[in-house]
Amino acid sequence: MDRKTKRQERRQKRERHKALESSSSELQSSENKATVSDERFAKLLAKNEDELLSFVTKINSLYKDTLGRPAPFVTFVICGMQSSGKSTIMERFLNNPLNIVQEGTGTRCPLDTTCIHDSKCIEPRCDLSGFELDQSKAGQDLTTEQVFAAITEHNCTLANNDSFSTEPLTLVYRASNVQNMRFVDTPGIIENQGTGRDNREDIKRILHEVLQKPNSKLCVLVEPKEFSTNGIINFCDQTFGGKGKWTENAIVIMTKFDTKVRDARSGSKANNFFAEYHENNIFPYLAITPTLDREDLPPDVLYAERKKLLQNAEKYEKEEFREWQMVHSQYRETDPDDPKLLPEISSQIGFPLAEKKMREVMLADTATRLPEVLMFLRKELTKYREELEVCQEKQKFMDPLHIKQMVGDFMQDVCKRIEDYLDGDLEAAKRFPQSLMDLDNELDMEEDSDWYDRRLGSTASPDEEEQWRSKIQNMIDEDIVPNYVYSNKLFLGGKQFQRAFALLKATMSESFPDLSEMKEYVASGAGYLQGGLQRENWERATLSLVKMTSKTAYHPGTNFFIKHAGSIFCHLFNVALQEIKCNSFNASRLIELCPGTEDHLAVKFDDMLWSLMEHAAKNTHLALEPWYSCLNPNLPSFHPIDDNGEETKHYKMDGSQYVKVPKRSELREQKMKEKETLFTMFKSMFKSTLDDRKIKQLLRSRGEDLATERKSFLPEERSKMINEEETEKILQSAFLYVMALHEQIQIHLNFQINHYVYNAFKDANAHFSREVTDYNWDEMVPRDYDLEDSIQELEEKNSQFQNSLREVQKIQSKF
Repeated sequence: MDRKTKRQERRQKRERHKALESSSSELQSSENKATVSDERFAKLLAKNEDELLSFVTKINSLYKDTLGRPAPFVTFVICGMQSSGKSTIMERFLNNPLNIVQEGTGTRCPLDTTCIHDSKCIEPRCDLSGFELDQSKAGQDLTTEQVFAAITEHNCTLANNDSFSTEPLTLVYRASNVQNMRFVDTPGIIENQGTGRDNREDIKRILHEVLQKPNSKLCVLVEPKEFSTNGIINFCDQTFGGKGKWTENAIVIMTKFDTKVRDARSGSKANNFFAEYHENNIFPYLAITPTLDREDLPPDVLYAERKKLLQNAEKYEKEEFREWQMVHSQYRETDPDDPKLLPEISSQIGFPLAEKKMREVMLADTATRLPEVLMFLRKELTKYREELEVCQEKQKFMDPLHIKQMVGDFMQDVCKRIEDYLDGDLEAAKRFPQSLMDLDNELDMEEDSDWYDRRLGSTASPDEEEQWRSKIQNMIDEDIVPNYVYSNKLFLGGKQFQRAFALLKATMSESFPDLSEMKEYVASGAGYLQGGLQRENWERATLSLVKMTSKTAYHPGTNFFIKHAGSIFCHLFNVALQEIKCNSFNASRLIELCPGTEDHLAVKFDDMLWSLMEHAAKNTHLALEPWYSCLNPNLPSFHPIDDNGEETKHYKMDGSQYVKVPKRSELREQKMKEKETLFTMFKSMFKSTLDDRKIKQLLRSRGEDLATERKSFLPEERSKMINEEETEKILQSAFLYVMALHEQIQIHLNFQINHYVYNAFKDANAHFSREVTDYNWDEMVPRDYDLEDSIQELEEKNSQFQNSLREVQKIQSKF
């Protein structure tokens, strides 16, 4: 490689590297722009809680129902002992009773709830779903009464089976009197085994399942007990990896604080009560909720009674805490040294403050995480669009008519390339050097073909063809393959066929049997009294020698050559197939999406080729037989032995082949005849003006000369019983005739091979692209129900992703 070429290569590499860097930079820039836009959108959306939570609900549903992934935004997981008022606190979030707390039943599975403030919603509306929920109870735009009944029934079913489930019910709750919030209510923990089956392991399993979801935070409900005796704290320490490991990621609410009011009637008592909590980094919010005297009521009565309580819950709580703080003030009047409530306590009185803190955490996390989620949605949408395009493309290939058209176009390109290879294609030879073959490659390929030992016609057997292959191998081993065969040259296409024919002719020349071996059988071939004439029939013996020699020399070789040519054509088909697959996207997609198509086309091509080979073998053999079925002394280049005293001299070479040494008089006579040839006469005639009458006269004269020409074949003088000398003359005559015949047959065979093999293949190849499509493609492409389901699923996913991103555009337009 010269310096100029190397310099150009280095320059091209640098240009490709720059292009790659530019492409990468543009991609990064595009992603940065999207990120900046998403961050701006998140900041604007955070200013409007209702819009934000409505949008978040859709995203959560998209993640869960479409992607099968947990919701990406923060969710509070409510956990507490069974007697901690957990479900009551949950209903404080909803301002509606929806989760049953009857004795012996309780919450038996997680209730994943999203509360959305909707000022337009006069009556609360709910969407309820769940994998284990009775689907007749699930639905959208349900009333709270319907949801209450469905949740109650589901929990009762689990209680009747004495079981808990990690499969959540999902509730979306819209109302004008709720704050935007996301939380999961979990089953209460039984502290005393005497009150029911110990469910600690079940609850641990449920909590672990829920908290494995990203961005989950704990909302722990503690009872108004001393720190050391509070069962839920011990439970959290054991469940979440040790003491204090969970507190930083949790909001703690002390429920039922009205039961502690009488014991903490002074500031000092209250501060002392919370001291151990504060030492352990737990700062609970204080909550009081009105309760019913009894809850073993029918569901509809229970629902109505609890709804009344919830309507006044906030007012009731404020009054209770106001009275408690007034008691502290009154106590300080009697004991001025009694301290006030610590700020860590007084700043966290009342359920609304806990709710506000949880909402702040949730909104801050959502606004922070939203750009990342939007970027993920766009990437997922791109991925699913690409998957959908692939599946839709596959679906096209499930349509028999489309396949038929594609196969027709594909094979038309393949057949055109095969024709180019045969006519000569230097560019293909240079582009696909691995496809070029020498003679050894071709012989191996022929032996590996499907028709290697398959009988081709009835004239020559596979065993005789095998003998022919052995002759070729002997020629290679003995290094006597003629140079004009170019056995070591690498060829592709038409030159391979030309070399195969040259090998056939060379092998034919090496395949003549030793006529001297037939000497002892010549007398038997002459017979006796044929046609009633008592005269030795040397002609019959000569004809038998010619027939036996020709059959051995021509027919097995013809069969081998046709198989050799067939393997070359198969090779060209495979090369063209690979080239079109590399260069045509449609072709590569066809093969990729219909994997059986390539094998089908190969089988059809083989069938077409074998039919052509059978036809070629039959016609070529039939065309060869007339050449040796009779004897013609006027065969061009045949010169019989003299029948007068001045015989031509002969001698044997290698014990089998004879070489004739003509007399000088014969040489002179032959030169004179050559001057009188038809070609010479036509040449002299064409020097003058063409005359149709003269041409016809010339042809008549030439025909008369040939018809009246006299030429001897075998000596006329013969003994009554053939002797050794006469047998030698017959063998010599047969040899001279076979040599002349071989020269003529090779010329004739060239036309037969070109017509019945080469040109016949080109014609068949030209029509193959049309014929191969005449097939019942329904069998090749059975209906793929899985693909149809995949397309439907991907279309739904794409639609949901697009709707979510369109929602972003709508909200952005409002801002």
